[in-house]
Formats: sequence, C-alpha cells, structure tokens
Amino acid sequence: MTRITRYVSLCFALLVSGDCLAAGGGITFINYYKFILSAIGLEGAVLEEWKPVAGAVFTLVVTTVLGLLYKKRVSNLTDFAPESRFSIRSALEALMSFVDNLASSIIGEEQARKFLGTLMALFLFILISNLSGLVPGFTPATESLSTNLVLGLYIFIVFNIAGIKEHGLIGYLKTFAGPIALMAPFIFSIEMIGALARPVSLALRLYGNIFGDHLVLNVFTGLTYLVLPAFLLFFGLLVACLQSFVFTLLSSIYISLAVSHDH
Repeated sequence: MTRITRYVSLCFALLVSGDCLAAGGGITFINYYKFILSAIGLEGAVLEEWKPVAGAVFTLVVTTVLGLLYKKRVSNLTDFAPESRFSIRSALEALMSFVDNLASSIIGEEQARKFLGTLMALFLFILISNLSGLVPGFTPATESLSTNLVLGLYIFIVFNIAGIKEHGLIGYLKTFAGPIALMAPFIFSIEMIGALARPVSLALRLYGNIFGDHLVLNVFTGLTYLVLPAFLLFFGLLVACLQSFVFTLLSSIYISLAVSHDH
C-alpha cells in the first residue's frame, strides 16, 4: 500500500462513524457539530436543535476571522493596487466588488454604499455556510429553516428601517397604500401581506435548495461511494454560490423598494 493510499484510507476512516454496519447497512458520516455537542453533555432532541446553532457559530467565527485578517492586511497599506496573486485580500475584494456592483445596479450607487457592509456580511455568511456543507462532517447552518428565518428577519428589519429613515414613518406607510385613495385600504392590505411574506420566502427558498442539494448527495452517496458523488459536489458548489447570490439580490431589491421614491 502506497503512502497516498494509506492517507486516503485514514481520511475515509476518520469520516465514517463506528456504526457504519448498523441496521440498514448504510454508511453514516461523522457530524462534527454533533460530536462536540455530545461532548458537552447534550443529547437527543436537544442536541439536534443545537446543531444549527453550532453551525452558525462556526460560520460566524470563520467570517469574523476573515474580516480581521483583511483589516490587518489593509490597515497600513499605502498602495491600494490589487494584488497580482491569489490571497485573502484579493478574494475578499473581488467579492466586495461583486456585491457592490450588484447593489449599485439595483439600489443606486449613492444609496448602495450605505448598505454595502450589511449585504457583504450577509453574502459572505451564507456563502461560507453553504460551502462548509461540501466538507464531510460539517452541516451548513443554512440547512436549518430556523437559521434562514433569522437571516430573512434581519433583512426585513433592515429594509423597513431604511424605508422609515428615507420617508418618515407616515410617508413609508403611505408607500404601501398606492396612488388611488379609494383603493388604498385594499392595496395597503395586499402590500403589507407581501412585505411580511418576504422574510419567509427568503428563508424557504434558501432552505429548500440547500436541504434538497444535501439530500440528493446523501442518497446517491449511499448508492455509490465513488465518481458520482464528486459530480454532485460540483453541483453543490454551484448551488452554494448561486443561493448566496440570489439571497443578496433579493435583499437588495427589497431595500431598493423601501428607499425608492418612485411609487
């Protein structure tokens, strides 16, 4: 057995739990969040409830560390030219440029800068969480509906506060009433239902795509452990990036609708 073969075998052995020969005959992969939570005394239903929290904390830590490393890298810069090689700075600046262009095209360049930090943090959190799900043993926080509802509620608060700041409370409420006074109560009711449904739709869309992607991967990995899962992981990479983009895109649209004067 070659050194590479032994290394691959060891990695696979570490990823597969000891109950791989349990009833049903399927291979069960270790969940590191479950392992850590079990070590601190949680078990059963409580453990399952806290797994998304552990995933969210892990994602938040990674996001914070990347932010601190970027801040340290650029805090004393005198030359702001982009780096020619791949680095944390170049990767984060590329993502920031992407989010900035996206927000500017929807909200407007002047208004977009006010929300760049919020949208960038949201995009990076969802992206890192989604990508962590491609690593065996890690469950993405975005696979939990509760986590996604919190993200949707956060954007709901952001765009409503932005709208109130832009129009004032009464002026903002008037934007839901439409231009025809006779139809105002009816239109206001419909618009309010639509606004309240936005965080739920954001959460369900993200949850459905991430959960579905991992469900398909688990099913096909149970059927064949080689080749096919690799293609599904590539598909999962596309889903992870696309859903981060879609969530940020819709968030930008909701902010734009809140601050716009064209009603």
